[in-house]
Amino acid sequence: MKVSALFVVVVLVGMALLSAFAGASQPTTFSRFEKAVGESAKEQLLAAYGGEAQVPMHDYLRLKAIFDRLTAVVNGNGSYVLAVLDSYEINAFSLPGGYVFITKGLLKLVGKDDQRIAGALAHEIAHIVNKHGMNALLRRLGLSVLVEVGKLVLEVPTTQEVHTATQALIEVVQSGYSREAELEADHHAQRYLVMAGFDPTGIIHMLSDLQELPKAQEVGAIFNSHPDPSIRIQQLLASVGDYWSSPQLISDVLAFEDSKQTDPLHRYLIVSKTQEDASPLQSYTLYDQQNQEFVRWLDDLVVNDLAFAPDGALIAGAVWDQGQGDVWIWNRQGSVIERWTLGHSGQISNLYFDPHSTRLVYQLRTKDGVDTWVGYLGEITRLNLNCRLDAEIVAWQKSGIILRDSTGDYYRIEAPKIESIRLPDPLPQVIERKPRLMPQVGQDANDPFRFRRPSNLEL
Repeated sequence: MKVSALFVVVVLVGMALLSAFAGASQPTTFSRFEKAVGESAKEQLLAAYGGEAQVPMHDYLRLKAIFDRLTAVVNGNGSYVLAVLDSYEINAFSLPGGYVFITKGLLKLVGKDDQRIAGALAHEIAHIVNKHGMNALLRRLGLSVLVEVGKLVLEVPTTQEVHTATQALIEVVQSGYSREAELEADHHAQRYLVMAGFDPTGIIHMLSDLQELPKAQEVGAIFNSHPDPSIRIQQLLASVGDYWSSPQLISDVLAFEDSKQTDPLHRYLIVSKTQEDASPLQSYTLYDQQNQEFVRWLDDLVVNDLAFAPDGALIAGAVWDQGQGDVWIWNRQGSVIERWTLGHSGQISNLYFDPHSTRLVYQLRTKDGVDTWVGYLGEITRLNLNCRLDAEIVAWQKSGIILRDSTGDYYRIEAPKIESIRLPDPLPQVIERKPRLMPQVGQDANDPFRFRRPSNLEL
């Protein structure tokens, strides 16, 4: 019986919809075709990027643990495979069927930061879950690929069809996805990060690393595709505050002192500065008890608030400068480590470091009310918590940011929970075995015995 192309298209579209909404059902024909195309493209891309890299075992186990936590929270029950490519091009990409690749170049760029690594992997996993690769492939090949996949429904041999689709898929991956696909993947990646116990700002910081690279640096589709990374960063910054909790009324406030006013190393005292110009703004300075004198690096500044980091290494100040409030951060010798020019005409107050001395919360008071912001030290992230509560910050405890309103009630804002990567019985790095050669029987009679290096997946 001869089946028309139109009927094939109808069957395929129906199957694609069923595939998208299927839960724990058996793999559909469409998903099997997707896996076949991804598998075929995987082999070609591995060859193009120098094959799999030999990553130190301890590093690879950590990378795999991050990957497994992310894939465990995504929708669907498909299998996922991770490979590290032996290339110093800064890149990461994914293929239909669950294949995720990251290069040595990108791993070198982000270093040992688990949150950045998780951000890159979550973005690629999001491409797979949302079928961006297959959608782009169908758009590129149009009706022809629909008809050929339809042949698979009718159990017609598809080797050539898979090959054709594979070549088109490789072009799609290497040229990058559309603006809409990239923004959608970023949005879903941020959600996956929170669900898996990672910081949703990890993807922001990874993109900021890419943005700071010299223009001559070789980067791949993760950076070259549209939209511009600055647009992606702004979208992610606008949404990351949504993953913090709204203020919750609490009664179990732990007893605390205003520790931000106390130098943990007991050298400096915060004292009120005399305002010679009769400024209505209160200003503070530091008294050096060791040298028994006021520090000079605050002489010419109007500093509305000062806070010590819990480890004592840094001091933050709300500086009134040229009609606007900025946040300055000094080390203990008075050198400016960071200066956050916020571009707001309001006054900054109530600065508090988090217990790990890595983030800083502050409030911006304008004629429209009070906004609560969090900034990450050493990063570009400044996020508005959209806290619609007229209350002042009084502490940042392990349980969250504590605020108190005018009636004396206390509230808590909780950050997304971040769980550290813990490897079960990790191999001590000092005795870690180096990648080894494994014997393999060859096909050549003149060379019957040769050695090969194992894949990372065999380690």
